[in-house]
Amino acid sequence: MNGFGLAQNRRNIIIAKNNRKLADYEFEQQAITTVTAAINAYWELVYARENVKVEEQAYTVSNKLYGDNKKQLEIGTMAPLDVTRAESEVATNRQNLIVAQTVQLTDEQTLKNAITRDPLAPALANVEIVPLDHPNPPEAVEAATFEEALKEAFAKRPDLQLQAINVTNAEINSKSNKQALLPTATLFAEYQSTGLAGDFPIVTGTTTSAGAPIVGANGAPITVLDMTGTPVEVFTPNTTEVTSGISKQGFGTTQSQIFHNDFPSYIAGVNLTLPIRNRQAQATYQRAVLTQRQIEAQLQQMKNAAVLDVRNAFIALTQDRAQVQAASKARELQQQTFDSEQKRYQLGASTVYNVILTQRDLISAQANELRALANLVEAKANYERAVGRTLDVNRVTIADAKHGQVEHESLIPGTLNGHVVGTEKLFSGTEGQR
Repeated sequence: MNGFGLAQNRRNIIIAKNNRKLADYEFEQQAITTVTAAINAYWELVYARENVKVEEQAYTVSNKLYGDNKKQLEIGTMAPLDVTRAESEVATNRQNLIVAQTVQLTDEQTLKNAITRDPLAPALANVEIVPLDHPNPPEAVEAATFEEALKEAFAKRPDLQLQAINVTNAEINSKSNKQALLPTATLFAEYQSTGLAGDFPIVTGTTTSAGAPIVGANGAPITVLDMTGTPVEVFTPNTTEVTSGISKQGFGTTQSQIFHNDFPSYIAGVNLTLPIRNRQAQATYQRAVLTQRQIEAQLQQMKNAAVLDVRNAFIALTQDRAQVQAASKARELQQQTFDSEQKRYQLGASTVYNVILTQRDLISAQANELRALANLVEAKANYERAVGRTLDVNRVTIADAKHGQVEHESLIPGTLNGHVVGTEKLFSGTEGQR
């Protein structure tokens, strides 16, 4: 029947509790996105700083080569063309160094925006961020198989949990609207006890007297024969109560009659309402069913997207790990080639052009290795985001956000004694740039 059970009236409370969980999952998803972006920005800065070192080394080597060539030109043991080539290489390396420094400054500002409340604060404008980590291959964090990674993602990803709650809310609304199509039966019962009181005469007896005569159809009095045979008229009896005073009864008498159930009354009944083509309720129910199916389809789409996301993150992490090994080996071999070419040049068995070529190859190999290492670390962060373990790995908890008070010492930069503070307090009394 329509309205039967507790769920019909408690559905709004259940949906409200589910909506509170939705807010928690939305906040958790936003926290994962923010933390992942900060991690990527951090490692991009690490790569940029290391790349600047590589470019500085290349510029130093090329500048030294140019200086040596000028000396040899002065003493007449080298052609002017070789000096020009060396000078051109110095200019190119200087340009690459300036580009690398520009990228470093850009990545540094991006990280400042991610980890500070006010990146334009005067105390923070000239602060240089120096990462303490170096791009090293991280330990394996991926699951043994893709199926295990996918299972973990389905259990931990906040976006899937959020959409599952939306499906639950839609199902509750659908069931509630379906009940509106059912007949309505109302059972009611009533019991009432009445008290009667007031002023009324005290009756001690009754007296009976002759009243009006009884007449027949012709209007003549009706007579009957008595025991002696004499006709006697028939009269209606007239009863009169004999009273001996007036009884006055009040509230106490009324209450006594009510509690003793002297004058009870009972009522019971059933009302049954049968809906006949309730088009409004039917339309509302069909709309709720379509909404539920739409949300369920969206959940399936999100699961499919999660499968693709986990698959891509899993593949990227595996491939980047192999790419780091290949890039490291290539850099080692290219370093040996460059060292050998320098020795041959010093012995007069090579040319400036060959030294410049091997130096370019070495710089490219070093840059490729740094890029591969940074990609691997970022792939690790992206994999942790895909399976929903970002907050756990980085020791981030959102429990304190529910009541707005931090109950433990925070490990997040930009905090002081467990409280978020501005840059003016963090950097007060410091004169350095780091």
